[in-house]
Amino acid sequence: MMNPVEISDLYSYSFCGNLQTKGRTAVFVKGQLDEETNRLKTDLMMYKGKKIRPLTSRGNVSAFAFRTHKSICFFQPEEDGKKSALYLLSLKGGEAQRIESFDLAGCAPIGFIGKNLLVFMAMKDLNKDDPIQGGDVEVLCESPWYFNNEGFISKKRTLLYTFDLETGELGAPIGEDFFVSATALYDHKIYFAASPAQAVRPVCHDEIFEYDPATGLLVSVCKTGLDVYSLDGMNDCLYLFGTDRKAHGMNTNPWLYEISLDTRSMRCVLEWEEAVGNTVGTDCAAVGGNMICKYDGRLFFTGTIVNHNNLFCYDHGTLHQVLEWPGTIHSFGIADGKLYFIGAKPGGMQELFCMEEGEVLQISDFQKQMEGKYVAKARPVFYTGWNGTSQMGWVLYPRDFSADKTYPAILDIHGGPKTVYGTVFYHEMQVWASQGYFVFFCNPFGSDGQGNDYADLRGKYGTQDYDDLMKFTDAVLEAVPQIDPERLGVTGGSYGGFMTNWIITHTQRFAAAATQRSISNWISFWGTSDIGPDFTEDQQQASLDDPMALWEHSPMKYIQNAKTPTLLIHSDEDYRCPVEQGYQMLNGLLSNGTEARMALFHHENHELSRSGKPANRVRRLEEITNWMDSHLKGTEHEA
Repeated sequence: MMNPVEISDLYSYSFCGNLQTKGRTAVFVKGQLDEETNRLKTDLMMYKGKKIRPLTSRGNVSAFAFRTHKSICFFQPEEDGKKSALYLLSLKGGEAQRIESFDLAGCAPIGFIGKNLLVFMAMKDLNKDDPIQGGDVEVLCESPWYFNNEGFISKKRTLLYTFDLETGELGAPIGEDFFVSATALYDHKIYFAASPAQAVRPVCHDEIFEYDPATGLLVSVCKTGLDVYSLDGMNDCLYLFGTDRKAHGMNTNPWLYEISLDTRSMRCVLEWEEAVGNTVGTDCAAVGGNMICKYDGRLFFTGTIVNHNNLFCYDHGTLHQVLEWPGTIHSFGIADGKLYFIGAKPGGMQELFCMEEGEVLQISDFQKQMEGKYVAKARPVFYTGWNGTSQMGWVLYPRDFSADKTYPAILDIHGGPKTVYGTVFYHEMQVWASQGYFVFFCNPFGSDGQGNDYADLRGKYGTQDYDDLMKFTDAVLEAVPQIDPERLGVTGGSYGGFMTNWIITHTQRFAAAATQRSISNWISFWGTSDIGPDFTEDQQQASLDDPMALWEHSPMKYIQNAKTPTLLIHSDEDYRCPVEQGYQMLNGLLSNGTEARMALFHHENHELSRSGKPANRVRRLEEITNWMDSHLKGTEHEA
């Protein structure tokens, strides 16, 4: 008999990311949730000579930059995060050397120009000169005035700095008059994409700037008219992925553009219609990753294709597929001609892999604790979805499954909506499968991975996406007769929370619901979310000048229909889907006489389920599981 996956297994998982390479060396970040300190501890690891060894044991190192192939630099916060200390570490061994301390918060290295000039970014508060700022007063004069996972950002800037390790000279800040979105170091200069700082932050039209540290000269390279996702320099050109948002709104997949540094002219070199980067969801990826890497004059990038990640190479006007991978590629780099990446296989969690001569080999074995555990395999179920297309979802079977019994089941809906579910390990789903549930999930209309048209949900929230989810539910019930249709639960977060709210206000086929960090009212969301005006107007194709259009797609309009016992999960520092959205649903449900409960997590934000405090991540999953148990678990009987 296989052992169950437990909620507390979160503490045993390893989370990896931020991989970089130099010469024959790969360095990456490895993290683990620590129960005693109630936080994610992160340290640097190195792979070289067919061995993985730790480089740090400080527990709070999450970003670094190669100085040479023999040494790296990293920052550590000091004095409650208000200052940052810079360290230099030899990759040959020994303790890290403290180089300097800066009166700056949030320092993160970008890279080196030459051997000694470090370029890094840090946060600067331009409110310090305001006589009423501070204490119990927060001055707000820009929109957005707060941002999820960052807190209040009005008049706060992410600036670029240089520091000379040889002379100890800190350069003047770069970018006080801009909102910086992407950076690149090339040919001893700093390039960055930015928009002018103003009261309402622009959503597009980034301009590319060049800063020469040797002369202190800042000049404009090119006005792109794009929303710039990335920036890299090579072959006397700058390369960027960006979109003008015209064809499919803010979710339009970006194209690849080239800017000649000789002529300062820009042209599109790749009309890429698929997703760039990894948008496959999981709750087991707490460390950041990358979607682009340059090597030997070529640009490599990941893409999400249906439900998995592939790796591509753009090489002087041609595009090649380097690797088709059935799982995820979370972070990657190339060292000595070999591809290294942190990713997950179907049913698996993050490990370090290497591809050599077309063969992918797993290098690490970070998840040994999963030996002997029941990990349900994602079994495909097909259904007819949007525009008559054949779509695929998946079902996880319960531990100790018997074909002669019936079981409860939970429909899990992803966020985004422009993300996808794949078949890699998802902790919460595996917990439920271990505790006797079928778990089923799919990628309805509006999801990523199937081109721009499939992801274009603008003005259609709660229509075709809802139909797809109901058709998928029907297909699952037909394919798996052991599921008891009277014991169905539904849950989801963010867009999945919106969809859960929409479902319980449009059908009573589910016996329990858990809506998480949700949207319930597009009118109030417009004014309270950190992305409210832009996201609402783009995705709903309406603004406050047409409130009825926004109300038409708001679950609160239909709240009188909601009879499903519902658990609400929200965080009071969630500025993406503010807690007032949950309050409205809670009041509506209670006014209906519908059983409802809210678990409000203090000092957490929109990322609770993925990178919240460990104890709160455990409590959140306990809340949902207990709610489903109390409403769906009954005496099992013969099918």
